[in-house]
Amino acid sequence: MTRRFPLKAIGDTRVLLAAAILLGIAAQFTSRSTVQLWSFVLINVLIAQSINVLTGIAGQISLGHAGFLAIGAYGSALVVKSGSLPLPVGLVAAALLGAAAGWTLSFAVGRVRDLYLAMMTLGFGMILYEVVREWNAVTGGVTGLSGIASPTLRNLNLFDVSIGEVGYFRLVLIVTAIVLWLLRNFITGPYGRAFFAIHVSEIAAGSLGIPRAGTKRQAYTLSAAMIGLAGGFYAHLVGYLGPETFGLNRSVEALVMAIVGGLGTLSGPVLGAVLFTYLPDKLQFFADYQFMVYGLILLGSFLVLPRGLAGLFLPRTAFIKDLRPVPVVDPEVPPSGVRCEHEAALLRACDLSISFLGLRALAGVSLEVRAGRIVGLVGPNGSGKSTLVNVVSGIYRAGAGHVLFEGNDISRLPEDRIARLGIIRTFQDPRLVPSFTVRENVLLGAHRRYRQSALASALNQPDALREEQAMLGAANAIIDRAGLSALADSVVRDLPYGDQRMTELARALLAEPRVLLLDEPAAGLSEPECARLGELLRRAKERGIAVVLIEHHMEFLNNLVDEVVVLDSGEVIYQGDMAGMYRSPEVVEAYLGLPTRGTDRQPEPGTVDA
Repeated sequence: MTRRFPLKAIGDTRVLLAAAILLGIAAQFTSRSTVQLWSFVLINVLIAQSINVLTGIAGQISLGHAGFLAIGAYGSALVVKSGSLPLPVGLVAAALLGAAAGWTLSFAVGRVRDLYLAMMTLGFGMILYEVVREWNAVTGGVTGLSGIASPTLRNLNLFDVSIGEVGYFRLVLIVTAIVLWLLRNFITGPYGRAFFAIHVSEIAAGSLGIPRAGTKRQAYTLSAAMIGLAGGFYAHLVGYLGPETFGLNRSVEALVMAIVGGLGTLSGPVLGAVLFTYLPDKLQFFADYQFMVYGLILLGSFLVLPRGLAGLFLPRTAFIKDLRPVPVVDPEVPPSGVRCEHEAALLRACDLSISFLGLRALAGVSLEVRAGRIVGLVGPNGSGKSTLVNVVSGIYRAGAGHVLFEGNDISRLPEDRIARLGIIRTFQDPRLVPSFTVRENVLLGAHRRYRQSALASALNQPDALREEQAMLGAANAIIDRAGLSALADSVVRDLPYGDQRMTELARALLAEPRVLLLDEPAAGLSEPECARLGELLRRAKERGIAVVLIEHHMEFLNNLVDEVVVLDSGEVIYQGDMAGMYRSPEVVEAYLGLPTRGTDRQPEPGTVDA
């Protein structure tokens, strides 16, 4: 295969490298105070980006990020000061200690959301603050830790060479540029997109094979490593650490920088860091009212700039690598040949029962689905159709019964592991990432197919780039088949409902499912869109994919499904072909709404659209 490189990524890398070189040269001809301020800007960039990764991208609120900053700062200072180790070792220790703390904290905070998550992270920050204040033997307590190697004190060496303010700024600049490059590569790869999926809907992310706990753990670890590194640089820049630096106000400043700059973007936190480093310096007479000013700026940002400064001044951040897709003839599962009617069921639900607060949702429901067949699942609202799909896909756990896939019991597996087996589902309402384009959303479906590691993605290793090219080609083929080519680069939040539903289906198809569970995919679609949906499902059937289709649109199902199962009050009341369903007295009375007594009239196939 011809090796191709991400042209835009190369261009962006050159711009970043050129900017770093120019700043490094300019520092030589600038005052010491200005160079020191520039170093603070770069440290704040790392702090703001750490919040951006956790909150803006992965959607995990943190009000205690100053705790990680303290861990990195004191960790690096003590390693270099007490251990007499070189500066690079101290900085690495700062990042690793921060990462370890973030990874450990993620086990607790990963179990809660929203207000409880904010309170738990706030508690973490308060605990770390008190530890710094009271651990006199290590941190110096309220008197602080002084004598830290610093360019200001002229006692900082790098490889036995003394470095001053300019040399230290250049070191911070190089490391920050590398971190931004790695972060850009990461968020434009599969693992970065998985962060966004978790942010929007953990359930939908799990249905694509993205593990909830593991992804949030990655986000906390990466975020804490970045701010831990920032803490290491801060310690050696100022030469003194006191507990007041790591209070709640520092966590609030980090949030404000990221939010005003633009959460969920790569450039926004950089703008926010520049603004909130220079603003306090230029408006020192507002020092006593600092948080009041910050609050007013934050309120103004929410009202006037909901997407931050980046949304106002800079183009939209892309979340795919700018690669040339590898054209594919057919990105789906290879044909499995002619299927026998007596072939063993690919998926089997056996006597499933589940209740919610004493209300029976399923009562001994059984279902078999064979490869290359489409099964319609119909019934009145509240009959248990979506509940059945939720149990099969691992979102709910049945009180009784079990689910078999290829003969193996999967009843106790979480939804992400079930999805990685090839059981993929959609939802009644499209659960897409609103800020993503159609192509970026569809690429989320390929998550279970990626073999590259997160590190390979961040480093843009050749194998990872080739895999991304192949996925882009497969995504483009499915987007074209779904009739979305003209909208491939359109942001999903701006699209009509029908296009969003087709985007969700394209995303599911890119996952190369073995079993496809669709919850009312035709709802809200126009006739041409329904026709396109039918063609996609017939093609999936030809490729050997088993399809379970919840639908109320009888005319749509008539010439599509091989078998129909009707539920009512959590029980199966009919199983067979469509023609037999229309003649079933139980189905007519419970669902179709036509008289069953006093008349011999039966509904004509295709006349019911419930």
